[in-house]
Amino acid sequence: MDQDLQDLVAAWLRNSDLSAARRDELLARLRSDNGFRREFVEEIQMHGYVRAAQSAEPRWPLLEEAMGGHEDAPGLEDSIMARLAQMPTPTRRRTWNPWWAVAGFAAVALAVFVGLRQMNDSAKPGFLPARLTNGAALRSPAVAVLSHVVEVAWADGEQERQEGAELPAGWLRLALGTVQIDLFSGARLFVEGPAQIELRSSGEAFLLTGKVACELGEQARGFRLLTPGLTVVNQGNSFGVKVSETGEQEVHALEGKVAIGRTGEIGTSQIAAKQARRLDDTGLTETIFRPEDFPAMERVREREQAEAARLLVAWRAAADALDGDASVRVHFNFEEQSPMDASLTNRVRGPGAGSDGQIIGARWSQGRWPGKGALEFRGRGQRVLLRLPGAHESLTLLAWVRVDALPQAVSALLMTEEPQRWEAGEEKKPQVPASLDEPGGRPLRWELKSNGQFGFSLLRGTVPGKPQWDAHLAPALLTPERHGQWLCLATVHDSARGELLHFINGVAVARHKPPPGPPITLTHLSLGNLSVTDAEARQGVNFGFFGAVDELVVATRPFGAAELRLYYEVGRP
Repeated sequence: MDQDLQDLVAAWLRNSDLSAARRDELLARLRSDNGFRREFVEEIQMHGYVRAAQSAEPRWPLLEEAMGGHEDAPGLEDSIMARLAQMPTPTRRRTWNPWWAVAGFAAVALAVFVGLRQMNDSAKPGFLPARLTNGAALRSPAVAVLSHVVEVAWADGEQERQEGAELPAGWLRLALGTVQIDLFSGARLFVEGPAQIELRSSGEAFLLTGKVACELGEQARGFRLLTPGLTVVNQGNSFGVKVSETGEQEVHALEGKVAIGRTGEIGTSQIAAKQARRLDDTGLTETIFRPEDFPAMERVREREQAEAARLLVAWRAAADALDGDASVRVHFNFEEQSPMDASLTNRVRGPGAGSDGQIIGARWSQGRWPGKGALEFRGRGQRVLLRLPGAHESLTLLAWVRVDALPQAVSALLMTEEPQRWEAGEEKKPQVPASLDEPGGRPLRWELKSNGQFGFSLLRGTVPGKPQWDAHLAPALLTPERHGQWLCLATVHDSARGELLHFINGVAVARHKPPPGPPITLTHLSLGNLSVTDAEARQGVNFGFFGAVDELVVATRPFGAAELRLYYEVGRP
């Protein structure tokens, strides 16, 4: 084996660093030598470590720096970023080795490169494999809902799930924390990590390790919880089960009677409330009843409220610091406002700041945490109007949103209202600048598509009298399984670098090279909707957003990926 290859693989497998000089030398060869890079990937595959490409740590900034671009694969960057966007993000930060990241990228890069080379030559930048764009078609039917998540760290390699997510049959692995799972049979499970549990159907689950408290009403009668040695059957009561890493198993009857059977044996035994049994070599033996060993609804709620309060305090500190950034012109944080308020306070004051928002129809509701405000939008008519003076070369748009549905072709996040477009009346064509050289800059549309894409469009001109937009779209990642969850969406337009990037939850998911043009105008803005012309109304066009917003930031400089990642981390619910 080539000595460079041997050193690189050895460093990665041992999770250890080489000297700085040796590291730089090997990275340089990885960047420049395609054959070397391919050999490296093949060695990784031999050792069975391609899973590095699917681990929980988001890697794009370091991977791009370490590996560079690939000119012969035009859609590579967008495809990799889209894959990374679907990778779960760990709730707890981990220390990781740069060599692990390089190896993960090499495996992904080769896989994507090979796939792209096999595609038709007409493939365009931003192409996504069908398994990503059509993920909903591959999903299994849901059997439960993840109702609450408290101080959770998911196990390495486990997909991160947010509150409200539907759960299909399959495994959940927790490293820390507690989750509440409500099965469609009516069974309610409180699972405390570290734990490994498999949902087999709405009426059955298998606990490999960990602790589970089951609250079961009459509707869930017959629900079964299995362990490696036991079958516990609900008789309309509540019970707790724990399985240790060494295989010790216990069943505690928290309320009422519980039926217990041995795996592979016929017949069951019953225990009454406040009794417990342990499985050992001799069979089921009596043990001390300890209800405090199991997660209970009251304790879960208490911990959940404490965690939410802590997160809210941390976010408020970060939000206050953001208000001091001279480039931030609009910051709606939906805080310190009454449900009766008809205006939304812009926390930024001073020269160049945007206006407060005028609330039209939208209703106040709860945001990411209890005690945090939000506005809920339900489609037609509802919006927030605001003004931001001037025209701007670069922009950062950031919003925490909860998408409840995408019922129409285009839903407005933040769009430029064009009074000259709709005040002209039915008999006149929409009036938009015929030439982008006219003063006033370009209108924009920050929007969501019915297929789950979100995008940033800039007016290019008219043909003839009809507005033409340059649309820059992210992959279709806002799919139904993400509806009802709080997401951090951001778009960065960097005129100096000539690029536009989309982010979801702090991870870049698309990169574009928009054509140069005049500055962007934000004089008349509408959050959550856009007025339609008479002609559009006759066609049933509607831009109304269905969901909620609890933070909006508009800045006149491009935020970096690290800034966006940090702000997401401090604001994640």
